[in-house]
Amino acid sequence: MLPVGLILTLCLMGCGDQVRMPTEEELAGFEAAGSITPAVDMSRIEKAKLKTGPYRVVPGDVLEFTMPALLQAVTAAEVQMAQTRSQGEFPYLCRVRDDGTITLPAVGPMMVADLSLAQIEERVTNAYRDYVVLQPSVFVRVAEYRTAKVYITGAVEEPGVYLLQADQMTLSYLLTEAGGISEAGAAVVRVVRSGHRKGEAASDSVENEEEHPVLLPVVRTNIPYRDIALDEGDTVIVEPVQMPLFSIVGLVNQPGNVPYPPEAKYNLMQAIAFGGGLDPITAPRYATIYRLREDGSVARAPFRLVKDGEFTDALATPIRPGDVVAVEHTPRTRTNMMIRELVRINAGIYVSGDDLWDED
Repeated sequence: MLPVGLILTLCLMGCGDQVRMPTEEELAGFEAAGSITPAVDMSRIEKAKLKTGPYRVVPGDVLEFTMPALLQAVTAAEVQMAQTRSQGEFPYLCRVRDDGTITLPAVGPMMVADLSLAQIEERVTNAYRDYVVLQPSVFVRVAEYRTAKVYITGAVEEPGVYLLQADQMTLSYLLTEAGGISEAGAAVVRVVRSGHRKGEAASDSVENEEEHPVLLPVVRTNIPYRDIALDEGDTVIVEPVQMPLFSIVGLVNQPGNVPYPPEAKYNLMQAIAFGGGLDPITAPRYATIYRLREDGSVARAPFRLVKDGEFTDALATPIRPGDVVAVEHTPRTRTNMMIRELVRINAGIYVSGDDLWDED
């Protein structure tokens, strides 16, 4: 049998770590890699933004006009009755039809959909100008708003079906009605359109809207974008936060997956600590971080952890959610493991591989 000393000498010959460190270009590519996040189509968000300004009438609204009773008279009897009321102002109620029109006494059909109340007042006043000597006083308000069903599910306090008035059909109002985003937060809000949007035919657009919903990333419980308008039948899906992870594998005492809370900022030293520290037998000096690029490929970068018996600045390298920290075998660590077994079996003593290596 060969002496232990000779075996150790043969093992040590040419058995360094043999780890190739990344070039500056490779390291820059590794730093540029990041976790995959939902794609945000800003053009769709811009299109879906809530139009600011005064409320505009929609089919189904009930309008109440306050105007001189004489304007509401059509027959001779109605004219006489109106004259006996001392030209007082009386309400006139009408519902906006599906085609966007209302019917006014004497005037007939008038298009009012998508007009503000001020614009309707002006249009009605001009319409009656030919029937009276003096310009009439006309006031209009929405007596009853059209209601529509919208749906919300996911990470909100009270998911369900909500019946909202036309002036309440916004994402922020629906979230408020549903009790807001859950305290745990959300990752993204998806607005799936029903396809029956104002001014659009219910054809192939339905399938297209369902395949490409409006995505709004969430920062904890806030949506960092302007409010957007909803339509009847829209479904709002508030996707809950899924706790991201990073992994520590290889020559550590407790390999496994580690939760990565949104507020945390972990580095390589902390990752190794989560793994229970480096294996004392193999005494590894390098760790490799694997990181997924947006195109699905994997970026990798090895880092030296120990040099001349001291920890290096590489331990401060940031770890991102989804990273895999691998403390992998090198020729040196495999030799350390073999030396330990040989010495333990042949001499009955424990010798660490680091006792036999020169620092390089």
